[in-house]
Amino acid sequence: MKKPQASRNPKSQVAAPPPEPLDRIDRKILNRLQRDAAIPNQDLAEQVGLSPAPTSRRVRRLKEEGYIAREVALVDPARVGSTLIAFVSVELDRQREDVLRSFERHISTQPEVQQCYFVTGETDYMLIVLCRDMDHYNDFVRQVLAQEHNIKRFRSSFNLQRIKFDTGIYLEE
Repeated sequence: MKKPQASRNPKSQVAAPPPEPLDRIDRKILNRLQRDAAIPNQDLAEQVGLSPAPTSRRVRRLKEEGYIAREVALVDPARVGSTLIAFVSVELDRQREDVLRSFERHISTQPEVQQCYFVTGETDYMLIVLCRDMDHYNDFVRQVLAQEHNIKRFRSSFNLQRIKFDTGIYLEE
């Protein structure tokens, strides 16, 4: 007699408990970590009004529950020679699910593409592309966008001056 196999349907698995709601202290912690993820726990604890041990536990919980997706260093593009920012709207010929996924997989592998959004309106995707200069952007267009057979058209706008750049999500404390 064969053993019954465990179901592979993730919906049949026992769901993880829902994350705890954010309280005022959690929001303070997240706001401070978004400004400086390398802040020492002691300093963070002082700024949010807790002792170090509970602060550390809260940070660990916020990571485990997915509130903190990852910690990164933000590199100044100009300091590393990437000064051209292009905003590229892309309209596809076909919008079937398999075609959308194929485009998304392909565009996600391109190092010049900093961000990609599936959007409403006249275009299907909005890309934020970072390049060294116009020659680099031209190479990107010819090697990536022009080679994508399902792109009906794309339009590019270029950054003249960055007025505001912020990666933080403000959480009301």
